[in-house]
Parts: sequence; structure tokens; C-alpha cells
Amino acid sequence: MLLSRNYRRKWSNPMLDPKIEAALNRQINHEMAAAYNYLAMSAWFEHGNLTGFASWMMSQRLEELTHAQKLLQYVLDRGGQIELDAVEKPKNDFADVHEVFALALEMEKENTETINDLYVMANELGDYATQSHLQWFLDEQVEEEKTFDEIKSLLEMAGDDRSALLYLNDKLGARAAAPKPAE
Repeated sequence: MLLSRNYRRKWSNPMLDPKIEAALNRQINHEMAAAYNYLAMSAWFEHGNLTGFASWMMSQRLEELTHAQKLLQYVLDRGGQIELDAVEKPKNDFADVHEVFALALEMEKENTETINDLYVMANELGDYATQSHLQWFLDEQVEEEKTFDEIKSLLEMAGDDRSALLYLNDKLGARAAAPKPAE
């Protein structure tokens, strides 16, 4: 039998402030939305026979799911309640490869902002465990933004050169698959 939220809170002595719990739940949803967007991008590349880019985006999708799972487990470990929201429909059509990676970079920058906001909130609440947990995500976002910025720069250098685009397609297709999300 499932216990009501109030009953569990009363007896399990939760360690998460309700504000940070709600913010972590929003971040989980944000990570899930990113995964859904990367899935749509992967499908767009696959449809255009750019299977290297498609594979790279699919690995990115799995990485975002892993991030969501890591946050979800943290909330549960701290006695919190998970409240998943609907994920907005992703963009499914793009003008070109440049647009896809420009959008992906903007998504990662937005993700960095939301994680930074979480970190600030945890600091203000004196929640050192959450700050510690979020440190990994802060470091990860530096890597994410750098990677997307580099790819975007390479695409800008390639311009409309199809051979350069195919080279990048092959290069990105060689990315090792990200670990599958925990079940």
C-alpha cells in the first residue's frame, strides 16, 4: 500500500526543503524536455541521412535521461516526492544543421542557468548536500556548453561545404554511446 505524502513526511523526516524539492522536480522535467528535444533532432538528422549527427544526438538524449535519473534518485534519497510534468512538444523541423546546433547550444545555456539558480537556492537555504550534488551538474554544463560551442564553430567554418559537413557527420558519429539511463 502506498503511503500518503503527508504520512511519509511525518514519519520519514524528510531532509529537503519544499522550495528546493519543487525546484529539483522542475529541473528533472527540464532534463526530460532536453532529452525529448535531442530525440527530435536525432530523428530530423536520420530523416536527412545524416546518421552520424543522428547518432550523436541520440547519445546526447541518453545523457540527458541519465541526468534526470540522477536528480530523481537524489530527491528520493533525500525523502522528497517526485512530481513529473508534461513535456512540451519539441521542434521537429529545421532549416539546416546550423539551426539544430544553435538551438541545442541555447538549450544547454538555459540548462546552465537553471542549475545555477538551483545552486544559489541551495546556498540560500543552507542545503549543503544539494549544493554538493549540484556541483557535478555545474561541471557537466561547462563541458556541455563547450562541446556545443565547438561543434557550432566547426559548422560555421564548414559553411555550405558539403564535404566538410559529411566529414563532421562521420566525426560526430564516432562518439561513444552514452551510458543507458538507470532503470
